[in-house]
Amino acid sequence: MARPSLRLFWAAAVALPVVIGDGEIFLSSSSSTSSAPVSSDWTASNVTYDCNPYEGQEFLIFGNGNGITSGSCYASWDLHEIQLWDENGVQIQNLGAVSLTGSDNGYEAWKAVDGTESEFWAGDHDVGMSCSCWNSGKLDGQAIRIQLPGWKKVSKITLTQGGAGNAWAISEIRIHCGTSYQSNPLRSQISFGYTDIECNDNGCQTTRMDPAYYHTCNMVSRASSCCLIMTALLLGCSAVFW
Repeated sequence: MARPSLRLFWAAAVALPVVIGDGEIFLSSSSSTSSAPVSSDWTASNVTYDCNPYEGQEFLIFGNGNGITSGSCYASWDLHEIQLWDENGVQIQNLGAVSLTGSDNGYEAWKAVDGTESEFWAGDHDVGMSCSCWNSGKLDGQAIRIQLPGWKKVSKITLTQGGAGNAWAISEIRIHCGTSYQSNPLRSQISFGYTDIECNDNGCQTTRMDPAYYHTCNMVSRASSCCLIMTALLLGCSAVFW
């Protein structure tokens, strides 16, 4: 199913949360082409979430924060690539990957860190990531744990999915620091294609979404509910005028 286009008026009007916690929300307008920061605000570390990769980690867990647009309740999330950079801006090599929730046959976790975008990790399709059968019990229902080559301060995360219109891409990510799930992980909206999340001592912000953010189905978050409702209303209006 192709990604619907939005009228420029509505695209300019939509404000989307970048990093969401149970506290204050920082808003930004998504951009599909600019490499400039999407938001000038930095969320304070350990105030609205428990994970700041810049504080130094050996393990990071990436879990789904919502579902995919595929209509099949046996469809899985496909993650093409995870790339990490250290505090000096040097890309971290030799990443390890383990799926905590199983993998589809032929789409093992290591394919998300093999340096190629053509291959990808696909979670266990029995979980059912489709928005048509989404429920809050499926948060982190598909999750991949990345092992760094030792303790590293992570200054940038790049996530790559299948691109605009991809039916197996999520639009919300949950990032847990360490080897186990956290009750309040770092959460961010992400692109169907490329997403950059940059971190420093003060927190993290999304600096690239290419193509621009496209909402699939709701992430369960008390603080984000009002903003997600606003987004849904604006997207609905754009569909009427399309």
